[in-house]
Amino acid sequence: MTIGPETLEPFLRALLVENQQINLTGVRDLATARVLHVLDSLAIQGLTLPKPPSECLDLGSGNGFPGVTLRFVYPTAAVTLLDRTRKKLLAIERVLSATGITGITTVHVDAEQAPRTHADLLAKFDLVTARAVGQPARVADLASPLMSSGGHLVLWLDEHTTAPTRLTGVELVQTLDYDLPEPAARRRQLGCYRKR
Repeated sequence: MTIGPETLEPFLRALLVENQQINLTGVRDLATARVLHVLDSLAIQGLTLPKPPSECLDLGSGNGFPGVTLRFVYPTAAVTLLDRTRKKLLAIERVLSATGITGITTVHVDAEQAPRTHADLLAKFDLVTARAVGQPARVADLASPLMSSGGHLVLWLDEHTTAPTRLTGVELVQTLDYDLPEPAARRRQLGCYRKR
């Protein structure tokens, strides 16, 4: 089943209200936020995974996208939002509560420290996502210890970045090019990697 952008509209609207108090996104208007947060996150539906994930991690979740999207795209999966900024996670928790979205856990930790301080996260996730977190090689370094064997890492890449074929512990298995519409038109790519 394909999830439409209207599914995430309540979360997005509540996020923009919360954004007036805590800086979660530089995007202030609803139309642009629909494109840059909702439609961009929903692009993951164009990938073909061997099976639906059971444990999802959004690495450096920031404003909750694409992590919250995973809850709807993979409704049977548990979703974890990980970020090093506590006030952002608390804001996202308030938005989740206000919109009645369940099945999402937040973890306050720097991704670099997570393998040493949160042993329960090691090799746990069969899907890790990262959008606007950093360079692909750096993100793979952070994600690899948290991924289960055969798990997947999905990176959102801008038009000036081509998905590298091999990164630390993972290899490229799929790419997806897509265009976002106005009012924030741009070319994007997803790189989907499998843990070796």
